[in-house]
Amino acid sequence: MPPGTPAQPFIDALTELVQAQADTTCFVVLHQWAEILERHFPTQLPDPDHTTDQDLSGRSRVSLG
Repeated sequence: MPPGTPAQPFIDALTELVQAQADTTCFVVLHQWAEILERHFPTQLPDPDHTTDQDLSGRSRVSLG
């Protein structure tokens, strides 16, 4: 795949997971999976400076009145 495609983070994570599996004689343990996935898909916390009124689905709610 050419670099910069939308699938690039998935490709990079899978490549790293395959390499981690090749480097071990057993299985890649859960905490290593989590570390690899966190590197490629970091948690995005809400911006405390940008507050909106959203319901649980992430859609903005409109107040009437």
